[in-house]
Amino acid sequence: MKVERVKETERQQIFSSITEKYAGILLRWAVKKTGNRQDGEDLAQEVLLQVFVFLSKGNEILKMDNFIWKVAHHCWCNYLRKLKRVNEILPLDETMPSDINVINKLTENDFLRSEILRMKRKIADLSKIQRESMILYYLEGLSVRKVAERLEISESAVKKHLFEARNRLKRELDEMKTETSYVYRPGRLKLGISGLPADEPDTAKVNDNLIRQNLLLLCARTPKKIDELAELTGIPGAYLESELDWLEKREFLDIKARKYSTIIPIIGKRHKQVIGELYTSGAGSQLVEKVVTGLRDKESEIRDIGFYGVDFGMDRLLWSMIMLFLSYFSRNSKTALRYKKPDDIEIRPDGGRYHVIGNDLSDDQEIDPDGYTRPEEWKDFYGIVSDRCATEGESDSYYWLGLYNFSASEYHPDIINGDVYTRRAWHRLLCSLLEPGFGIDNLTGDEKEMLSQAVQKRLVSKEDGKYNPQFNIFARKQLKQLQDEVFKPLLDESTPDIEKLAGIISAMHAGNFPAVKKNYVDYLIYLDLWNLGIYVFIKAAYNNLLYMSKRPDEGAPLTLVLVR
Repeated sequence: MKVERVKETERQQIFSSITEKYAGILLRWAVKKTGNRQDGEDLAQEVLLQVFVFLSKGNEILKMDNFIWKVAHHCWCNYLRKLKRVNEILPLDETMPSDINVINKLTENDFLRSEILRMKRKIADLSKIQRESMILYYLEGLSVRKVAERLEISESAVKKHLFEARNRLKRELDEMKTETSYVYRPGRLKLGISGLPADEPDTAKVNDNLIRQNLLLLCARTPKKIDELAELTGIPGAYLESELDWLEKREFLDIKARKYSTIIPIIGKRHKQVIGELYTSGAGSQLVEKVVTGLRDKESEIRDIGFYGVDFGMDRLLWSMIMLFLSYFSRNSKTALRYKKPDDIEIRPDGGRYHVIGNDLSDDQEIDPDGYTRPEEWKDFYGIVSDRCATEGESDSYYWLGLYNFSASEYHPDIINGDVYTRRAWHRLLCSLLEPGFGIDNLTGDEKEMLSQAVQKRLVSKEDGKYNPQFNIFARKQLKQLQDEVFKPLLDESTPDIEKLAGIISAMHAGNFPAVKKNYVDYLIYLDLWNLGIYVFIKAAYNNLLYMSKRPDEGAPLTLVLVR
């Protein structure tokens, strides 16, 4: 390859071709030489910078491969000298310019500055500690002392990282102040599932991998080619290929015309804000009010059923009634079932049979500053758990919904954890508390320990030697009576409102998820309809109709229901 004194535009094309051809090769070589990624990135960058400087002065290169590896050898020797690992440096060939190490005024030329920026992103990002130091110092305006406190490092270490970062980025600092690139502040994505997971679900392998998360985020709205993704992430295309290939094979991405598209729905803060507005001030607010009022007005009919716990105060009883109605809605609403399609869940490559929904946890998401924001204490919920195993599949044996201050896993009742035999043992023990003549003398040692745990976790109270469940227990006929006499009429009355809401949500999703599979979008519509229950709880709470537990362990029994 021979480089004449060519025009700047032609030289820029040469620079680009050099970056494309040698960036990945040099990075692999440098990482192998230095033994770690960060030093390897520095060394690979140094080699290409030296080559660019040499070419920018109009010098000729007769054999590009030979020249680049000669520069690489020279940079490697300098690296060793700085580390004082060797005492002598081999002299370079006479064809090597004497001032090749002097990188002054690199950015005077626009195209050279642009190529250096692209090359740096092509090779790699700054280290995390350097990146965060720069963001805190330059973008957020914190002092060195404050940066040191935030990152839990010394002030001298902060100064060192800032100095090294400035030397590496040079003129990029000005651009970085307004840069929103994923290079400097990568996004965060958490994948959730609904259905039957595999033993080792692929979603966990995304949740533990920041690169895969950001690739899915970047391809969620607009399809992108690998070179675009490399520039946006600052990761060489050679390193992205394997990740993109994995995401495609595991059915998270699709590729058409060399462009990658995310094929699972990803929802962020704005999506949640819009759904919240629908249920609090939009088309869903009337539906929420109808459910709250409908359940509250049926208090006498509910108490007449006579299940265990029917004498609880209505502010406690309403927790389980809302939860049970939400479960009934999800299984019996024709509108919900049209989108839920319980028999239409595909088997995924990992062997699981489930839907995937992405939750964008990135900073700096665009939201309406004046729009709805769900109250902090209601932001998390676990979802309804219902089990068919304990009674050999004859009917649901229990329900539970974790939300408010008892959504975290440490407050989950033991009956929803463990294998089928453990859950069955818990079901048998807790139901036996209602049997005439129950006494602990008839329990095994394991059952006594389980009962003591239930008392400790406030699921069961002990008064005068009697053990009282702090949750509702239904006979099968009683649950059927509740569904037929209370839930069905309320669902029938609410169906027109549910249909209207579903139409609004469906139209919204049609534009938001153009590349996502239809069955996934439909399931997301179902989940947004299921959110009705969460906003019914919030509405009831703000109308002072719910008992608001001060302690999470007091809240855990509120939505637990056993069926015997």
